[in-house]
Amino acid sequence: MFQKNRLSLAVAGALAMSCTLAGAQEIARTNSDNVELEEVTVVGTQIKGVDVAGDLPVTVLDSEYISVTGALDGDELLRSIPQIGSVGFGASRGGITGVNAARGDVGSVNLRSLGEGNTLVLLNGRRMVLHPITQTSSIDGVPVTSVNSNTLPVLGLERVEVLRDGAGALYGSDAVAGVVNYVAKTDYEGGELNIRVGTEEASSRDDLTVSGVKGFVFNEGQTNLTVSASYDKKNGITAAEKSYSRNQDLRPLAPEAFRSDTSLDNRSSLEAFARVDFDGLGLFHVRPLDLVTDSGGVLGVGDCGGRGLEGADTVYNDGVQDLCLDSSGQDRALRPNRNETRTLTPDVERINLFGFLSHEFDNGVEFYNDSSYYYSKTERFWEQSAILSNGRFHVPADYYYNPFGPVTFDDGRVNPNRLPGLDTSIVPEEGLGFELNSFRPVDTGPRRIEVESTSYRFLNGLRGDWGVWSWDTAVLYSEAEVEDTAKNRISTPLLQAQLSLDTPDAYNIFTGVNPADPSSIRDLTVNPRSSIDPFIVDATRDVKTTLTLVDFKISNPAIFSLPAGDAALGTGIEWRKEELDENNSAIFDGSQPFIDPLDTDLAPGEVTNVSSLQGSSVRPDVSADRTVFSLYGELILPLVTDLPGIQSLDAQVAVRYEDFDDVGNITRPKLALSWQVNNWLKFRGAYSEGFRAPNLIQLNSPATSITTSVDDYAEGIALGTGDINEGPSNGNYILETSGNADLKPEESENLSFGIVVTPTDNLVLTADWWEIETTDTVGVLSDENESRLDAVLRAQGLSNPNVIRAAPAEGEPLGEILRITRRFENLNKRTVEGVDLGVNYSFYNDTGSYDLKLNGARILTFDQEPGNAAAQLVAAGADPSVLGSAVGSQIEGEFVPKWRASASLNWNSADDRWGASTFVNYVGSVTEPTVTNAAGDALKVDSHTTVNLFGIYRGVFGEGSSIRLGINNVFDEDPPFANEAFGFEGELHSNRSRYFYLDTKYTF
Repeated sequence: MFQKNRLSLAVAGALAMSCTLAGAQEIARTNSDNVELEEVTVVGTQIKGVDVAGDLPVTVLDSEYISVTGALDGDELLRSIPQIGSVGFGASRGGITGVNAARGDVGSVNLRSLGEGNTLVLLNGRRMVLHPITQTSSIDGVPVTSVNSNTLPVLGLERVEVLRDGAGALYGSDAVAGVVNYVAKTDYEGGELNIRVGTEEASSRDDLTVSGVKGFVFNEGQTNLTVSASYDKKNGITAAEKSYSRNQDLRPLAPEAFRSDTSLDNRSSLEAFARVDFDGLGLFHVRPLDLVTDSGGVLGVGDCGGRGLEGADTVYNDGVQDLCLDSSGQDRALRPNRNETRTLTPDVERINLFGFLSHEFDNGVEFYNDSSYYYSKTERFWEQSAILSNGRFHVPADYYYNPFGPVTFDDGRVNPNRLPGLDTSIVPEEGLGFELNSFRPVDTGPRRIEVESTSYRFLNGLRGDWGVWSWDTAVLYSEAEVEDTAKNRISTPLLQAQLSLDTPDAYNIFTGVNPADPSSIRDLTVNPRSSIDPFIVDATRDVKTTLTLVDFKISNPAIFSLPAGDAALGTGIEWRKEELDENNSAIFDGSQPFIDPLDTDLAPGEVTNVSSLQGSSVRPDVSADRTVFSLYGELILPLVTDLPGIQSLDAQVAVRYEDFDDVGNITRPKLALSWQVNNWLKFRGAYSEGFRAPNLIQLNSPATSITTSVDDYAEGIALGTGDINEGPSNGNYILETSGNADLKPEESENLSFGIVVTPTDNLVLTADWWEIETTDTVGVLSDENESRLDAVLRAQGLSNPNVIRAAPAEGEPLGEILRITRRFENLNKRTVEGVDLGVNYSFYNDTGSYDLKLNGARILTFDQEPGNAAAQLVAAGADPSVLGSAVGSQIEGEFVPKWRASASLNWNSADDRWGASTFVNYVGSVTEPTVTNAAGDALKVDSHTTVNLFGIYRGVFGEGSSIRLGINNVFDEDPPFANEAFGFEGELHSNRSRYFYLDTKYTF
């Protein structure tokens, strides 16, 4: 538990012996049971000069293997690793519409599918700064953080190391599922220039990448400078270019048995035809006569079906077309296909720079600096936002295009738009105002979203030897910033002002769209720009994160001798500070709320909507920081050697103490054993404890609110008309969500056991079983569950303080719900279990050398048990499925396939002039729980296999040069069908079709 426990500090300090750990160093392989993927490791130990390769489950992707994958950026590279789960932050996710989403050039890291934030990401052995924008977790519904995997170029990496084991004792918070360590090229000699061009078949997507690296040596070899740079230009594509994403109504693409499920129709009910609530008359739907439908189909022109004013046809002509003022509900046929104007994959421009400088002084001490810079700009289009329930406002009677407006305006002009022959007892001569209930102004054009991201990192360090001790100390500062600007947005007060004009300059909300294509929302020239531009604004979200770190490490590979060999010790101290600063446009950060001056029901000073930006809830500014002090130590002990049945038995013991200034302190241990039975058989296992501290947003986020509706289960039970799973609708109320400074860290236990079999020198077989159990997983109850909890507590004579009600009306048991307040909570317990399988085989013959690699990951268990308030609901009879997607078994749920695997075969000719490679990536099937057939079976999202190929010829421009021709997705496999905005699961699958590229390398 996180407590101010001075005993834990003393224990850690005793083990640390006032020293520090060795920095991230390359470790030469000496064990005979390892192959190329595990022969050089940094992660897994912090002791210089000790080899743990093969003793721990570490996968290393060197630069050659990275090229084999065919990955074009960091996101695609991580997706090629089977142990990486769904990618919640990504450019092709269908739900990235709002300003609250991470929607630029970003990819997240999610090892073991535990969720973003549970994987620690390092660069050259030290932490990387977090991406500034959070993203709501698909599993827990809370904002999570991640390092941006696109900030480092794949062609500029020496290797990527993945420790597939809990490492909290070695590295601290966030290393619950493991560690990903990026290693950049350092101490490079010579120069290299790469140019890659690529294009996708049957689409407008193409790419250009220019990258290079140059090494310089000075001072007779004492100084080395390595500089690498990469420039990427990627042209994106629209959703209309793919058959599976061009229409949001997915029913025609679904398997036959599921086509009747209307949940596959993802078109919005917020259509281009206005719905207006006239004072005293009620709600009317205004649309062309040609499109008025009922259950029997299309009605005749000029026939409203008797659903207009006083049960008669009410026809209105706005100067463009005849319109029906229809009091019935909305028609599905009129729902807009928003994918017509959406970008599927954005345009991206990206720059990466990295430099490494080292200088060795005459006394053997080395100064080193690594610095990096990243810049990206993405552009995409999204449909115009509609008037939402929390953005409704009143329009005066003398609005120029009001069909129930005044007979004459104040200046005596005759109103040409008032419906003739209106009964003045119903619609008086001075006209009726109305509330604009719903409307999508498609003729304003789509929103244009520009996201600029930058990050930089400066690290200065010293390292050397002091007798038999190796030491390393450094100061690191890193900063990341995202400026997300949405252009062509709509201001509520400015739109209301434009709809208050009594001249033709007013914006006409009754124009609708082309009756021949009612679901289309392509740009229409209906209203002139002179009536649109006055209410158009930009909305910007500017967020910055920083990381400051100071550490000192020391290690000794032979601190003392045991009968089986020398024991190694590493220990260290670290201080770091994390900061977050978010500054949003005043139009939606709450500082300029919208107060409807025409709403007579508002109390003095009462706010209509805290956000004045249509289509966006309030996003308050946030400023938060934390400091963390760490002390840690590690021992590697050779326990037994050269006994019958035990060639060697080694142990790794580690412990880490971390003290957070906001959530307390914790001590986490680790014990790992490696038993080398003989030359061809090894067993390895580990037990460790880890933790993830709540992120700064989860702790410090101010309250955000939206207007929505909820079922009132307590009222249903009180009236005898409902139960814990069914209740009457409460209507509109305010849902308020905020951070929670009282959150506890999520704690975890990690257990693993593996076997390494090396039957021959060129064949290695590995199998590792692992289990991770986390408690106090951070989540948030839905508004429905807060309402259910109120019902549960009222049965006990209590009530849920988060559910705020009005005073009950006479004869009513309860007042209506006015507001529900909720905070992020420590809710559930999660158990995830799986097996990793690996095959590495190399052989040679007269045709050349061959390398075969197989890597598979099988999830055996992924269960989440409800805890705390969630457990109360289940005990009261609530259906566990209503608690969130993460409750119960998640295997083959929406984001957790049972199997993920990759395979590669690489060939090089005997003279090393020619080469070829194939890479196969497999993602298993999952289900869509929200889509069912008549039998109640969930829709299956099929498994997906892609194949990449390339051929290479070396020496074409001289020694070290090459030319490579490759094809990704050789068989042009579309992603499997899923009920998502773009017709596929962007968290699991790529939308890239058959893709051709040419890569040239020139060395000098």
